[in-house]
Amino acid sequence: MSRSKPRTRTGLSSSAWAGIAVILLIIGLVAGYFAGSSTAKPATLTKTVTVTQTQAGGAATVTKTVTTTVSGAPTKAEYTFYFISHGGPGDPWWAPVIKGAELAGRLLGVKVIYEGPEKYSVKWLVDTLEAAAAQHPDGIIITITNYQALDKPLRKVIASGIPVIAVNVYDPRPPDQRIPYMAYVGQDEYQAGYKLAEYTIKWFKEHLGHAPKAAVIAIHEVGHIGLELRAKGIQDAFKKAGLTPPPKLATTTDITKAYNIMKSYLQAHPDVEVIFTLGPLGAHPAMKLIQDEGLKGKVYVSTVDIDDQILKGIKDGIVIAAVSQQPFAQGFLPVVFMYLYVKYGIKPPEHVPTGPTIIDKSLLNLVQKQIQTTGGA
Repeated sequence: MSRSKPRTRTGLSSSAWAGIAVILLIIGLVAGYFAGSSTAKPATLTKTVTVTQTQAGGAATVTKTVTTTVSGAPTKAEYTFYFISHGGPGDPWWAPVIKGAELAGRLLGVKVIYEGPEKYSVKWLVDTLEAAAAQHPDGIIITITNYQALDKPLRKVIASGIPVIAVNVYDPRPPDQRIPYMAYVGQDEYQAGYKLAEYTIKWFKEHLGHAPKAAVIAIHEVGHIGLELRAKGIQDAFKKAGLTPPPKLATTTDITKAYNIMKSYLQAHPDVEVIFTLGPLGAHPAMKLIQDEGLKGKVYVSTVDIDDQILKGIKDGIVIAAVSQQPFAQGFLPVVFMYLYVKYGIKPPEHVPTGPTIIDKSLLNLVQKQIQTTGGA
């Protein structure tokens, strides 16, 4: 249960005003970066081009070297940040996160090293953190996917003087018990699941005249604390509505296996009317299953996270709604906040929320541009 926050006379909470102030600061910083670049020593990019000149007696090929000067382009990265995530190239959701982190690094002249596994592995996450810390970077940005496993190594990293920002997944324990990272950038995972289930139940009642007869939660990474919190939020929303909480179904990150696991489950539980998925790796096979088995209008998907396929699913009436947590912002903002901290000593807000926002048919235009420009929403 969230506690109410003090509000100013304009209706915004004090934390909201703090967030606005930080955003304005970021805008001013970036603007100042480019405005001040004209006085900085310019870096040069040199390329060789071939031109042909016509001369008496025939054409002669003359090679010239053309030097292009880019004012203010950084010649060397001022800082090095490691961005360590449990999400790798196999999960399309992480593409805009990587894109956002890389863009922030280019704008600020920071070297951002993104590390992500091919398959979800807590051991990989711990090993990669320790290897990154051994390089003595200026900052580490990391997903707290398993706070039990990361507790000791992260406390060691922080004690060594390396600042840490959590992103996408946080340590859910009370402040006096959690890992003492500086800030968390991302959505409240429990609320993401709770609000999605709450909306789905309401949608069923409004459109079909009854609550879902039965539901199931497809979880593609069992033990991933963020996904577990989403699942708990879904189950608690069902409890509050007086409904039987949907069970969790382990589907793995393999889309083919997930498809077959869900297919078998629906065959054994024909009363299921909604499949809750916790990311694209669950949503994509669930949507395909509904299409292949002719279940459109009988079984629906409600999911966390959104991409072009899920967007189409909402348009086609297969997906009821999806939670947007704005992955590009989760890549971009922690790099900026880390830069502000190490360069200027500006401490970021404790929590910078990037979601959750429930996206249904009425809000598709809201996320269309974000998906087209960043690859996700």
